[in-house]
Amino acid sequence: MLDKFNSERIKITKVYYCPHHPKITGSCDCRKPKAGMIRQAIEQFNIRAVNSVLIGDKKRDILAGENAGIGKNLYIQNLLREGSF
Repeated sequence: MLDKFNSERIKITKVYYCPHHPKITGSCDCRKPKAGMIRQAIEQFNIRAVNSVLIGDKKRDILAGENAGIGKNLYIQNLLREGSF
């Protein structure tokens, strides 16, 4: 994924992921719809959440953005179905 973005001259500074699985490791704060990963990025990069935009293709993405206090959360699943991208 990073190579593809890089080939298009899009720089990704950091990738966050949840290494946990609820059936194996139990509950965690980073698995969406919880906001742990987003809060980590907010803190690490001094981001103003209220002035930020989250784009997600799953409802749990949007819930995570809302839980983190992101100002605008865009659900693109309908756009993906319509072939707008």
